[in-house]
Amino acid sequence: MVAVIVGLKLTLLRNGLRRSVWRIVALVIGLVYGVGIVLGCWAGLVALRFAPADLAAAVTVLGFGLLTVGWLLMSLLVFGSDETVDPAKFALLPVPARRLQPGLFLAGLIGVPGIATTLIAAGLIATWSRNPVTVVAAVITVPLGVATCSLLARTATSAFAQALSSRRFRDFAAVALALFGASIGLAINAVTNASRGFEPTVLLAILHRTGEVIGWTPIGWIWSVPAETAVGSPVIAVVKLLLAAAFLAVLWLAWRYFLSGSLTSPLESGGRTRTTVRGNLAERLFPDTPAGAIASRVLLYWRRDPRYLAAIGGICVAPIIVIVTQLINVDHGSRPVAAFAPVFISLLLGSVVTTDISYDGSALWIHVVTGVSGMADRAGRAMATAVVIGPIVVIMTVAAVLLSGEAHLFSVVLALTIGLGLIGLGVGCWAGSVWQVPVPPPGQSPFQRNNSGGLASLASMGASTGLTVIIGLPTIVLVILSYWFGWLAYLAIVVGIVSGALAIRYGVRIGGRRLEARWPEVLTRVSAKT
Repeated sequence: MVAVIVGLKLTLLRNGLRRSVWRIVALVIGLVYGVGIVLGCWAGLVALRFAPADLAAAVTVLGFGLLTVGWLLMSLLVFGSDETVDPAKFALLPVPARRLQPGLFLAGLIGVPGIATTLIAAGLIATWSRNPVTVVAAVITVPLGVATCSLLARTATSAFAQALSSRRFRDFAAVALALFGASIGLAINAVTNASRGFEPTVLLAILHRTGEVIGWTPIGWIWSVPAETAVGSPVIAVVKLLLAAAFLAVLWLAWRYFLSGSLTSPLESGGRTRTTVRGNLAERLFPDTPAGAIASRVLLYWRRDPRYLAAIGGICVAPIIVIVTQLINVDHGSRPVAAFAPVFISLLLGSVVTTDISYDGSALWIHVVTGVSGMADRAGRAMATAVVIGPIVVIMTVAAVLLSGEAHLFSVVLALTIGLGLIGLGVGCWAGSVWQVPVPPPGQSPFQRNNSGGLASLASMGASTGLTVIIGLPTIVLVILSYWFGWLAYLAIVVGIVSGALAIRYGVRIGGRRLEARWPEVLTRVSAKT
């Protein structure tokens, strides 16, 4: 069974690369970044081979503990877990979860993150090649540590995905994820502030203490085994090895529990079907046109689909972190930076519209067979996104300016948020007709990703954000010049609105025409599951 599932993963990966050139580009970019990160980490780990044992212990335990947490955070907030070989597809087969689990586990490590993590962890062998005992401890640590990273991420995303099948929990989840991400940023800022002004010896003592604390937590048990062996504490090393093995067993059983649930009660069957149709706010908010109908439907998705909630959290967490960290940092914080933080949402607005059509999946066939025009599709999605994200941007802009105490910056911040936001909508209307990035299928886990590893989404985000900045250069230049000529700030608002209106007009028109000429190809791309 293991060989079958791993072979299936490799086949799906190969076929996915053959079907889309963008996945090849994303894979190449991921490999380039992965190789660079691996080489940099290996250089540091080899250098630690010649450092004192206590310093190497503190650095490796802290670094690999953060790597483990990074797997968890990136799975929940950015990439999700790799479900190219979707467990729900095995629901109709008489195969229990315990037989699928080993194959799914190994298949999940086939990809840039899994391979890079394994190679980086192998660098511990170089760090602890001080005597045969530490080498053996490092060799044992590498597979168990990589397994801990992968299983922790899989268990957390599986648990959270099943919880999101409850609509009531989805609203709580969006807020919880935003607060969780913000708390991480605040914690990093607090540590950075606390470390300023300390003597090197004090910082070194803090590093040692932090490494010791992490070494006694579940994320650091396995990584501190060779460190304890090197500093002359073999008994503690054995204790931590047993604790790490027990933690792995708990994660394995917990993942099996959630995997069994996905085999017997797939997420797509969790909702109730309404038998009545009635007017609602979304239907009354937009005009009675094809574009208005599409906007109403998309607006309902924003309310009910966990994938859209994840998108809101993804673009709102960063500016919240910037605002709070800059305001609480009295000595080194920048209040103007806090005031301009909401501009980040406007910059990412294009990527949100770009991805929207991919969320439809195979349901997009309705647009094709009913003759919906591409312009109506583009306009409807832009209207729905503006209704959802627009108030968030306005509220955050006012709050950032008021909390920062930089009221004189309100006009320039408003020029950038409005101008770049409207331009982002127009860019997204065009980019969505060009790139259909892989997303989790409707009804599936919002933390699921396919074999592209989320790199295609990052490439699309970078392209749409860069194009938004290029088109918005007139507004940006006027904002910069307004520091010397204040009246230019009001001109920047006008230029931003005009530029945004033109971007939306031509984005809807060009993107709509491209969709109409390529509806079958677009439907094929958004319907692909791998």
